[in-house]
Amino acid sequence: MVSRLQELREALNEFYASEYAEKTVKELLTTTTNIALPTLVQARAVLELQSWVDLRPYTHRVKVSKGSGKTVEIQRLTQLEYSTWTEGSALTAADPTVAKATVTLKQIGKNTKVSDLLMNTSAINFVEEIGRIHGGCVAQGIFDNIVDAIAGLSGVNTVSVGTAGDGTEADFTLSDVADAISAVLDSGYRPDHIITSPSKLWTAFTKDYDVKQFYGALSDLMVSGTIPKVLGLEWLMDPYFEKAITGGSWNGSDGEKYALICSRGFSAAWAEMMTEPVTEIYRLPPELSTYVITHLDGGAAGLAPGSVCIIQHAA
Repeated sequence: MVSRLQELREALNEFYASEYAEKTVKELLTTTTNIALPTLVQARAVLELQSWVDLRPYTHRVKVSKGSGKTVEIQRLTQLEYSTWTEGSALTAADPTVAKATVTLKQIGKNTKVSDLLMNTSAINFVEEIGRIHGGCVAQGIFDNIVDAIAGLSGVNTVSVGTAGDGTEADFTLSDVADAISAVLDSGYRPDHIITSPSKLWTAFTKDYDVKQFYGALSDLMVSGTIPKVLGLEWLMDPYFEKAITGGSWNGSDGEKYALICSRGFSAAWAEMMTEPVTEIYRLPPELSTYVITHLDGGAAGLAPGSVCIIQHAA
């Protein structure tokens, strides 16, 4: 992955140093170099994905083969309890439990209309800005789909915070996180990451424990953005989590969700046609406009309910 990112950066730098970087978008699209423009926008979009929390590595990730259609059936064997037996005795066989999910593939991305007037902009600015916002849209779509898939599972473990019916947004503590971990462990899974927002993470780290024991870790968090591993969990914080989980903002509604404690490879399934977004450019002459589309074809589904614990407002 590192070599791939380096390759993309080198491709962009090579373009920025070339004679084509001095041209306008319109000039590039009317010459034989027009094939380079969507490729460069795609490269910038892929780099932008690295600025967001990518939940795909934490899912049961499946590459969809051609001809599979719009839906993909995914199965994952759940963890069994171990057996013991004595020498000479017959071992009783146990069938594994299968977690199943159906993923519906979607086209995630953005279509941007560029009028003829905007076509006179610098090619460098075009690649940077369109690639940046399109990459962000793809990242939002991936994050939103996986979060919604996990949060939408039936029969998950829950830990409640706040008071039912009070209409006040609640915070959770590390004690609540410990309870969530225990609930997942009791279900036979090993939780290893938590998905939440920066504000909820900060409150959990500083609310009800002696903050001095976190001085070093909190310093790293504030200065470099390095998130400490707490209670054995990798903390995945993203400002987009609040919107992804609620469709808006937290308002203290009963049952609203503040964090997802999950198990890698079991909580969600992700199926994709490609690992990186692709960019296409086409023109509609009657509109005197050009359209730029960046998209990634994939989809998510919840997998094993027992592998998840949701920290939510009391209901």
